[in-house]
Amino acid sequence: MALEVGKICKLDEVVINRIAAGEVVQRPCNAIKELVENSIDAGSDSITVSVDDGGLKMLQITDTGHGIRKEDLGIVCERFTTSKLKTFSDLRSISTHGFRGEALASISHVSFVTIQTKTAFDKCAWVGHYRDGKLHPKKPGASAEPKPCAGNTGTTITAEDLFYNMGTRKRAMNGRDEFNKVAHVITCYAIHNTGTAFSLKKSGDNMPKIRTTSKATKIDTISNLYGPSLGKELIEFSCDDKNFGFKSSGYLTNANYSGKSFRFILFINNRLVESSAAKKAFEAVYASVLPKNSYPFVYLSIHIDPQNIDVNVHPTKNEVHFLHEDEIIAGIQAKAQQTLYQCSTSRNYYTQARLPGFDMAAAVEEVKGKKKAVEGSESSRVYDHQLVRTDCNQTKLDLFIANQANRTEEKKNAKSNPSASSSSGLFSTVVEDRPGPSHKEVKGSSSSSENKENINTINVEEFVPKEAPKPGNPTHRRPIYLTSVLNLQEDICKARHEGAVDLMREHKFVGVANSQYALAQVKTKLYLFDFGKLSEALFYQKVIFDFQNFDIFNFSEAAPIHDLVMIALDDESSSWNPDHGPKEELATFATELLLSKREMLDDYFSIVITEEGSLSGLPMLVEQYYPLLHQIPMFLLRLATEVDWESEKGCFQTVAMEIARLYTMKPLERENEDGATQSTQKDPTDPNVPDWKFTVEHILFPQFKSFFIPDMSVTSSGAVLQVADLHDLYKVFERC
Repeated sequence: MALEVGKICKLDEVVINRIAAGEVVQRPCNAIKELVENSIDAGSDSITVSVDDGGLKMLQITDTGHGIRKEDLGIVCERFTTSKLKTFSDLRSISTHGFRGEALASISHVSFVTIQTKTAFDKCAWVGHYRDGKLHPKKPGASAEPKPCAGNTGTTITAEDLFYNMGTRKRAMNGRDEFNKVAHVITCYAIHNTGTAFSLKKSGDNMPKIRTTSKATKIDTISNLYGPSLGKELIEFSCDDKNFGFKSSGYLTNANYSGKSFRFILFINNRLVESSAAKKAFEAVYASVLPKNSYPFVYLSIHIDPQNIDVNVHPTKNEVHFLHEDEIIAGIQAKAQQTLYQCSTSRNYYTQARLPGFDMAAAVEEVKGKKKAVEGSESSRVYDHQLVRTDCNQTKLDLFIANQANRTEEKKNAKSNPSASSSSGLFSTVVEDRPGPSHKEVKGSSSSSENKENINTINVEEFVPKEAPKPGNPTHRRPIYLTSVLNLQEDICKARHEGAVDLMREHKFVGVANSQYALAQVKTKLYLFDFGKLSEALFYQKVIFDFQNFDIFNFSEAAPIHDLVMIALDDESSSWNPDHGPKEELATFATELLLSKREMLDDYFSIVITEEGSLSGLPMLVEQYYPLLHQIPMFLLRLATEVDWESEKGCFQTVAMEIARLYTMKPLERENEDGATQSTQKDPTDPNVPDWKFTVEHILFPQFKSFFIPDMSVTSSGAVLQVADLHDLYKVFERC
């Protein structure tokens, strides 16, 4: 028997509204948060909250804001009615807490709402009762219209029997837990809005559980809510960056304070939100300051250009998305860490009083004797969590990968016959010697063990300017006198980041993870290196520091530039369209332009172009490393169109960037016969080129270690990611 096809029908409006209300108001604290934000938007200087059974039986909020007009009471609880937003474009510059007009509507669909309000222009207050977004009579048969009553300027909103029509959700909630969540919301807004007095009490109690004044400072408010022991340990910090368009300020506790749980309060553009990334950043700051099972207090307020933030990403507005999130959090983390370290030079410790008859001198001598004995027995002891692999020839990740025997054999063959590994069908085996008074001669593309050792032990300090930039070893190089090139070298040296430099110098290669990342160990930490991004930065620096000192890979047969540019224009990645002109004309233009620059390209960059307009050679940046052949056409097209040929410094810089793009390590994805995907850096027609994994381990990573001068962008751009820390892993297992 065939199954009956279900009929699609439109849901009733009441059902739709109750489903939406269940998303916006998930707990009583969500309702309180929405109502408190409305009160703050109304300009209130005093907000009083009263709850019964954690807000499940009743929640009430009274403010001293500007109130609601009587004419608006008829639609105030309908969905998408608001005074803060008129067009969708207003979201780009929204500065108020509320904007969707769903708060009161959602509350009225899951409870019985009463609103009493009075504006400064009204002679009396008005009260209305609501159910399912509409005015509803208080008693059957009575009028549903708002009625006049006595009252002060401001608004009082009461919601009774919350979730009366959602029995399952209501039974799952506990009044005590819900009150604690409500108290947390009030506490956070009281700290952030110090110009507004807050009060929270349980229905029937005479004394409020929370009370703050409008004249108190943030430190006074925090001390009032969390205790004076926390307040006296607070440190103020601030951070701003015009490039990313943000300002931040806040308070954090110093090293003398330790709590039982991490109290993290975050406001972004005056909205109480949560951010796991920001919380983890501060956890990392305190990891080396506080002992185990001790936690800080952090209050942080961030102001971002409204055009760079999207507030409409969560039903309860508990999350927001904004541009440059990683960079902003990293900047705040660095500033907080600097502030914390500057203010934590001293620590407070509690000591026990000395008992009567205690011999201090004898105790000191006893402690000294024990200390010497311990030092003698444990001076050479290394704990398990401090053990690190220091020999790069020890076990690597490759041993745990299938078909390792084949890879090992390939590696042995590559090492035993480097000339076969470094030659290809495109490049000739002779490397042209460049002119120069003391230029190093290279007799072929194969490298001896002595030459390889020299390549892998270049001292980066030779490239750091002392009195003036001095690239490399002057006894083997043509001297550079061009100020623009010296300035580019100096820019690289000034941007170096000592922490990133140490990371590159001290790493031990572990293994290739995939076609983008390789694993490396630094002391007790494990990192993922994005060798594609790192190799592009490396080759850019190679071009700048080895300026006019390259050897040449001579092509076995010169390739016409016109034909190569036509291949690039036919590629979709060139973004060519008919508005750019005929391809033939563009190819001719590129050929003529490069021909006019051939002497400069040959002398400075070893890009050899014949008089007939053919490419016959490319620079050798690193021995045994070759560019991807299929990228040469696009390289020539970009060389003609993307290089700044107007200024000297801009020209050298952009040419170097394009050469770096050409040589960037980008393993290709091709299909095996069995349908599986295999990454390979070599062209399928060039079987003699080393396997890309061999290239990453034995060519690129030694260059990272000996030559590369990284800057701060290495960590901020995700080129280097920390995966694990042995010390932290021991902490995790200690808790198990």
